[in-house]
Amino acid sequence: MKLTLLSAGSLCLFGFATASVPVHALPSPDSLDQVTSVSQLSDVQPTDWAFQALQSLVERYGCIAGYPDGTFRGNRAATRYELAAALNACLDQIGDRFATKEDLAAVQALQEEFKTELATLKGRVDGLEARTKTLEAQQFSTTTKLQGQAIFGVQYGDRLNTAGTDSRATAIARVRLSFNTSFNGSDLLETTLETGNGGTDFVGGSGLALDGSGVDYAGAGPNVTLQRLAYSFKPTKNLSVTVGPVLEAADFIDANSYANDEAEDFSSSFFINNPLIVATEPGAGAGFDWNVAGGPFSIRAAFVASNATNSAGNIDLDGDGIPENGGLSGDPYQASAELEYAKSFGKEDKNKIAVRLQYTRSSVFNLHQNVVGLNAEATFGRFGVFGRAGYSIDPTFTNVKQADYFLTWMAGAGVRDLFIPGSLLAVAGGQPLVIQGEQGPEQTNFEAFYRFPINDNISITPAVIVIADPANGSGEPIIQGMLRTTFSF
Repeated sequence: MKLTLLSAGSLCLFGFATASVPVHALPSPDSLDQVTSVSQLSDVQPTDWAFQALQSLVERYGCIAGYPDGTFRGNRAATRYELAAALNACLDQIGDRFATKEDLAAVQALQEEFKTELATLKGRVDGLEARTKTLEAQQFSTTTKLQGQAIFGVQYGDRLNTAGTDSRATAIARVRLSFNTSFNGSDLLETTLETGNGGTDFVGGSGLALDGSGVDYAGAGPNVTLQRLAYSFKPTKNLSVTVGPVLEAADFIDANSYANDEAEDFSSSFFINNPLIVATEPGAGAGFDWNVAGGPFSIRAAFVASNATNSAGNIDLDGDGIPENGGLSGDPYQASAELEYAKSFGKEDKNKIAVRLQYTRSSVFNLHQNVVGLNAEATFGRFGVFGRAGYSIDPTFTNVKQADYFLTWMAGAGVRDLFIPGSLLAVAGGQPLVIQGEQGPEQTNFEAFYRFPINDNISITPAVIVIADPANGSGEPIIQGMLRTTFSF
């Protein structure tokens, strides 16, 4: 910041060569050490333009202090308020030391020059002290930060070429409040509460399509539920470990820069996570994320038991007459691992490639699966391509083999910063469940969206969802339009 003084005479006292220069505020006596010779300041040289002024202030008037490391740090710019406060402190030391009337006149001129700034500064300090005392008395916590997210969605869906359908537009809302607590700066206790209006969309609420085809934020509330409770810590620099009674496998595996967040990109659950790799609902468990030697390779793993709160076994959870087991080792559960290679390249590292190899062993309501998966993405400047695939080997229900394989896949493309900085336009298609040996069509999902930010805290996303051959049958296609607004704070 530039500082302009009124009189050239007052500048002479501080050795300024011009009337508009960057200045260094005199160090505070409370935190810095008084010096008696300018040679004690290691970063002040005889060739510096202000050397004579500093030498005079140190050796003639005794009102210059240095930092504890013996430096003056004279290149840092100062505001008028900083210089006013420093000048006032200096005047207290040298007020009775002036040898001439001219010196005294110069000091009086400076006092008059900064009278307004000193009064303003005093008022600001008093105000800050009062507000600090109020905050200390009323603060929620010194260790916890609150983060919030609210989603407002409006949708309308219909079944194409089918007369007599009675579809209605609906409003969907979901709210999450997260309390993020750190006890030592490198750990994190996450507590997230969730509620909403219980709204559903046409695809997910009609029962006409496979699970995961509906929007992910539908159905929340109206009761308040505990959506996440987990504690993360770092035993070593590149290793993060998480344990908790409420967490998800997707917290650790199957991330993707273009298709991973129902509040920011695709709305359909199917496009957010691979339904065979992320097989369970939230539950108790643990996971880790290890970035090997800080390089391009990372290893992640997770174990989640969705019915861990129930200590009894042999419970018929889904009403099919076949009992499941509770506890940490009971059905439903999944154990997953992921190996990732991620590398940025090109000018300013604007290009990126990431490949994730995955394995999941799961048992969900007595359907036992061993699934290998692939999650990949590549970014070239503003443009990107991405995709997922999962292959379930010999899926078995209780002791009955269901097929040689189940298959799921999706692929898409996106472009960032189109028309509006921070925006994302993306489109994807895929099949949630292809069953080996079944005849006839397989359900195919499509979704396209354009998210554009209003500001750092609000974004609006129009989207279109199309389902062909819903529920792996010969039904008419479904089309659904969405308008989502996301508030983050």
